[in-house]
Amino acid sequence: MLEGVLELRRACEESEESIVVNPTRPLVVDLDGSLLRGDTLHESIVANLRHPLVIAAAVVALLTSGKAAMKRRLAQTGRVEVALLPANAAVLSLMEARKGDGGQVFLATGADSAIAESVAERFPSIDAVFASDGSTNLTSHAKATALTAEFGEGGFDYVGNSQADVEIWRRAHTSYLATTDRSAAAPGWAGRDLEVLADPGPTRLRAWGRELRVHQSLKNTLLFLPLIAAHEFTNVFAVAATLAGFIAFTLMASSVYLLNDVLDVNLDRVHRRKKSRPVAAGWIDPLHALAGSLVLAVAALTLGFVIGLGFALVLVGYAVLTLSYSLWLKRITLVDVVTLAMLYMIRIVAGAVVTGITLSFWFTGVTLFLFLSLAFVKRYAELHSANGSSRRLPGRGYSGDDVHAILALGVASGMASTVLMAIYIQSDAVSRLYPAPVVLWLVIPVLFLWIGNLWIKAGRGQMHDDPVIFALRDPSSLVIGAVVLLLFVVASMPVTAELFGRIASVR
Repeated sequence: MLEGVLELRRACEESEESIVVNPTRPLVVDLDGSLLRGDTLHESIVANLRHPLVIAAAVVALLTSGKAAMKRRLAQTGRVEVALLPANAAVLSLMEARKGDGGQVFLATGADSAIAESVAERFPSIDAVFASDGSTNLTSHAKATALTAEFGEGGFDYVGNSQADVEIWRRAHTSYLATTDRSAAAPGWAGRDLEVLADPGPTRLRAWGRELRVHQSLKNTLLFLPLIAAHEFTNVFAVAATLAGFIAFTLMASSVYLLNDVLDVNLDRVHRRKKSRPVAAGWIDPLHALAGSLVLAVAALTLGFVIGLGFALVLVGYAVLTLSYSLWLKRITLVDVVTLAMLYMIRIVAGAVVTGITLSFWFTGVTLFLFLSLAFVKRYAELHSANGSSRRLPGRGYSGDDVHAILALGVASGMASTVLMAIYIQSDAVSRLYPAPVVLWLVIPVLFLWIGNLWIKAGRGQMHDDPVIFALRDPSSLVIGAVVLLLFVVASMPVTAELFGRIASVR
């Protein structure tokens, strides 16, 4: 009796399996979150952020005529780069396999037909499209009704990604769940198990960590430079205030990074390295990134005003300058480099404001020219990666022909900082702080060595990050930094002055 039941069960399973793999059954694929990792409506909103009148018109359409009308208004601008939107590789494989077996593939989406047709042109395996038309929002029950009328109950297989697809799954023959979750187990939303089409991405925590550029917070350690230069690093209150400023700058910087990645998402998607950023790759929704940017900005400003009005104003200035750089200034030749240098410099100014330390003229000159050289290194590395191409860099005001001018200006700025350091060593401020300032003359060749080393590595194509971050990770730069720090420590020791005094007396 038991054997008979088992044989019957196996026969049923084999029968179901043969039906599931039937290549002639139409395959219907959802678009947002299924064929594509992201949401085309959100992409449409982001693509029109620089056009507030379009956003306003879309909101009016939503309030007066419904969601389908809003989608139509946004889609009509044609600003969504459909060809660049990241796709789910597992869904694509299923579509191509079904097409290769002689079956038909259909796209059924709540996106506007203008976007859906563009997607169909991108993927030749799609035979026809079902989409919203400006009056009907083709989602959930509306989509289920349309597909059932076209193919019949159980007459199609369906790929979806969320609970909005439950009604369609119930009417489909075979149901597929498209997901980017590595550990996804198909839920029984439609009263049955779903076959998983996984396109594994980073974990949510890892994706947000990469998007917030946590490693870039190393640049905010520049806030501590005035504290160290003024020998106030033993002042507990000054250290605590600077640490709070460091946190505020880190929050604001992450906020701007998020906003920048949303605004530049299309440029990032065609960049060989930036295309892996979570927003560009589709692992983080651009609207979620915008919301995160707003939350971080509010947190940063709140902390900034708690620290003090002066610091808060510097923080606001940093945010405005960074946003201006992201929107416009980075596209203007040389202005972008000066802006980058000022973004480095403003961190030192913030450190001085939060501690009440006055920056000397020579110290400011040394750091400003040094940051100009580093900014030129950043742009030179990008131009060098173009391999001599005369084409303009996407989103920049340069072409490959400018590489030699950038090299000359950058090296000159670095040498200017070295000369100013020599003059700074002879200043009264250094004489008051260091009992043996003569030791600091050794800083000059070491600084020259470090600047030259950075430029040589950039010329060899070994500079793949922000130069400040590169320096904080590069072993040779760390060794040179340790030597410079040691020289300043030795120069500040009274015993060093006594030693040089004895040497002078012997002479």
